[in-house]
Amino acid sequence: MVMKMKKFKINVRRKTRTEKYQRSAAVKFVSNIRAVILAVLLTTFLSFACESPSLKKPNNTQTEFAVEDKQARFESDLQTMKTANFEYIFVFRRKDGGAFDGEDRRYLKTNSPPETNRFIATDDDKAFIAGSKYKFPPENLEVLRMWFNVEDYSAIQEQK
Repeated sequence: MVMKMKKFKINVRRKTRTEKYQRSAAVKFVSNIRAVILAVLLTTFLSFACESPSLKKPNNTQTEFAVEDKQARFESDLQTMKTANFEYIFVFRRKDGGAFDGEDRRYLKTNSPPETNRFIATDDDKAFIAGSKYKFPPENLEVLRMWFNVEDYSAIQEQK
């Protein structure tokens, strides 16, 4: 009987050692999987964070759309003046091609005839469209031409 007890104790010890080994192997396996998942996630995040400039393609379409949008906006504003039945339509631009500042606006409004019905700033404030049902006096146009480039889009064209 003593012999059976010893065998029983040895078998119990073997089972517990085997169970301990299995548990520790399972814990190691799970921790290895966690480490692999963490490494994959970290690599993924870093790859998105560090984008090589050589891989980027230049986006020329945005600038093309911006230019087309400006032209379309100018054409739309000009068409608005035409559909408002203004007989005299003039576009004023600075001679240097820059944007209008406060002094330019005052000069334009001061030297335009008082009958001018509407002014529209367009083309990123680089142009003003003036619409009127009345003829601009030639002296006003000459004074404005000294300061601005003037384009005539009038429905009524004068005979020269």
